[in-house]
Amino acid sequence: MKLLNMTSAEKIAYIMTRLYDNKLTTTSGGNLSIMDDDGVMWISPSGVDKAHLTAEDIMWVTPDGVVHGKHRPSTEYPFHLAVLRSRPDLKAVFHAHPAALVAYSLERKLPDLDIMPGVSKLCGKIAIAKYALPGSKKLGDLIAEKFAGGCDTVLLENHGVVLGADSLERAFMMFEALDYAARTGIAAAMLKKTARTLTADELAIKNDTKVYEAVLGSDNETAIREEISAMCARCCKNRIFTMGVGAFAKKLENGFIITPDDEDLLRLTPDMHVRVEGGKCEAGKVPSRFAKIAGEIFAARDDIDSIAFSRAPYIMAFAATDAEFNSHLIPEGYICLRNTVRHPYGTIENAPEKIVDSISIKSPIAIIENDCVIVGGTSLLNAYDRLEVLEFGAESLCDIAAMNGTIVPISEEEIREIEVAFNL
Repeated sequence: MKLLNMTSAEKIAYIMTRLYDNKLTTTSGGNLSIMDDDGVMWISPSGVDKAHLTAEDIMWVTPDGVVHGKHRPSTEYPFHLAVLRSRPDLKAVFHAHPAALVAYSLERKLPDLDIMPGVSKLCGKIAIAKYALPGSKKLGDLIAEKFAGGCDTVLLENHGVVLGADSLERAFMMFEALDYAARTGIAAAMLKKTARTLTADELAIKNDTKVYEAVLGSDNETAIREEISAMCARCCKNRIFTMGVGAFAKKLENGFIITPDDEDLLRLTPDMHVRVEGGKCEAGKVPSRFAKIAGEIFAARDDIDSIAFSRAPYIMAFAATDAEFNSHLIPEGYICLRNTVRHPYGTIENAPEKIVDSISIKSPIAIIENDCVIVGGTSLLNAYDRLEVLEFGAESLCDIAAMNGTIVPISEEEIREIEVAFNL
């Protein structure tokens, strides 16, 4: 998957900035490397502000071991070399210390990757490497041993995580998926719940996606496409979408437009979105994996104009456990969210009509267990607003559970008062 048309140095600088902007690393933390076709390893520098890296800051190590560049390479560069040399199929190594994964590394426990679909498939075999001094040969040997044994993801005791992939873009996608799984598991623990693990049979149903005949042309709905791109970027920046998981769909007079599959959701351009109509889609494009259910909702629900799909971590803690999400928290939250419905895992594939029957503007949130949330809106901005409020509300409920507090919801009488006052 090639998502960024950049040089190796530009990719490292860009991804590191993205990590920092998303609060997934600190000013001094984390390091990234790429092995190019000439056997040169490009790596982030040591002691340089991760928030403002440029391509000129990136170091490189030639096959003869000579280091080049205006800084020092990361102190961790020995383990980058060790991993890349132990696994010639890997072209990038990614190391960071996000809070959720550090929490697991402190407990010396692996996060459960199968509380939602696609994560274990993307991240591959995962293991824990013993603690050793950062930058030491011992640490490099311990990590390389795990990679040589077939792991692509290694949690480091009391340290962080290392991932290897065929590109830096894919390593970043793996990292985000791993971090979301970890954050969801922690949010479930805050609720005093254990997230349910999906079985192999349940995971397998996600391999069955609807294939559209790619023959349609574009009607050039430029304004709609630009707004979808803006909403996706906003979700990525606010950590509601990952690079690879999330979608927006917008109803048209005939058919609908939806985000593409297998593209970086932060960097979508208007021409990438996919028009779908009558079982067909635009030529040369692959619509989101959520296209089939989006089409069925649009066809049945005149009141829903736009739909968002997400696996945001706090609301996914409710989806992955039997904890009940309560939308009667604050007036603004109830006005936005109204009522939520819940469906078992697999409903999208096996009984989509149940989702279609239950979702409406008066009940715009469908929580699909261990899978996703589906949010209906009267516009793209309205769907985004509901999704954002939903994740904020879920975080508040996790926080009060962690405090061992007692939720005092708005009463039914107060709910009726809100409904009358705001004509709901």
